[in-house]
Amino acid sequence: MYQGWKVALAGFFINLVAGIIYTWSIIATNLHHNLGWTYLEATMPYTAFVLFYPPAMILAGRLQDLVGPRRMVIAGGVILSAATMASSFAINPAGMVILWGLVWGIGVACCFASLTPAAIKWFEPEKKGLITGIVVFGMGFSAFITAPLIHYMITAYSVALTLQIAAVILLFGILIPARYIDNPPIALSRENNRDLPAPDIRIRDIFRYPQFYMLWFMFCFIAGTGLTFVNHLDTISRAYFSFERGFLVVSVFAFFNAWGRIIAGLVSDRIGRKNAMTLFYSFMFLTLIWIVFMRTPLVLFVAVAIIGLSYGSIFSLFPASVSAFFGEKNFGLFYGLIFSSMTVGAIFPLFTGYLYEQRGDFTISFLVLSGFCMLTVVLSLLIKNPAKN
Repeated sequence: MYQGWKVALAGFFINLVAGIIYTWSIIATNLHHNLGWTYLEATMPYTAFVLFYPPAMILAGRLQDLVGPRRMVIAGGVILSAATMASSFAINPAGMVILWGLVWGIGVACCFASLTPAAIKWFEPEKKGLITGIVVFGMGFSAFITAPLIHYMITAYSVALTLQIAAVILLFGILIPARYIDNPPIALSRENNRDLPAPDIRIRDIFRYPQFYMLWFMFCFIAGTGLTFVNHLDTISRAYFSFERGFLVVSVFAFFNAWGRIIAGLVSDRIGRKNAMTLFYSFMFLTLIWIVFMRTPLVLFVAVAIIGLSYGSIFSLFPASVSAFFGEKNFGLFYGLIFSSMTVGAIFPLFTGYLYEQRGDFTISFLVLSGFCMLTVVLSLLIKNPAKN
């Protein structure tokens, strides 16, 4: 098998294991209903994760540019396993915020910032969207597998035992495939990227490009919308749509979130990155308007599928766009800078949780999110490759 495919498949599996983070809404529901946490307290660990994770991507991206992706992935696996095991002995709001917020954010950044850059360097430009989609597919697909499992274990046993089992899975599930993660030889990387229209932009020059800021805000708006559903989907299902089996909806979201990464990569390889963004985020905007007026279980499942698909698309469309716009020499750092916008996006689920506690409804939140999606569509129509300006 071509070494590039080994790197891509190893990246997929590592993300599959690290994607346990997407089951947090199930853990939060248990903490809220069975351990007496307030809804806001149960939301805070994941919100803290999203606050710490994107800034950590900047440092992790730069480190993988300098020391290589394999060392960073190994470090990430050890950090995630240790944090998860420690959290089983610190099941309180402060402990979970530190371990599932700060520490998990650093661990995921070490892995996520290293896997995509390593994989796409092995392939020519017309395959980068697909390869990116395959690598990040694992993290999105993870909850489709783990959500029912986490729900069963927490219900049958306890949160503590569930976290301890997850810690063991994380350690071996990341360290074993990490041996395949590596950059290609310099000559091969240059050959694969010979036709890229963008030069390798210097670090000090990146902030001169309006495309950088446009991508930053677009990522922020769509990530914030997706994170709101990741964080509140179980409650949205029960309180807004009167559907009690929220864990099934979480699995559906995860399934389409995962496939959105591959589908968006394939589509963007054929119609271009910006056209794909316009397409996916227009659907997201229309869906958010739709669910304000219709609240049946069928609408819930269709809407969750579309929003999951669109949210998943950012993890293939934006890395491929950063590579095409700014080159690959400093790709890890530049993508980390764009990804850091998720920190601002983390305010969206926090704001939604506050509104829900005050009003007992999600309507205003959905309307606000639809406005952000509309702005993203406008920006996608305006953005251009710097090399073509």
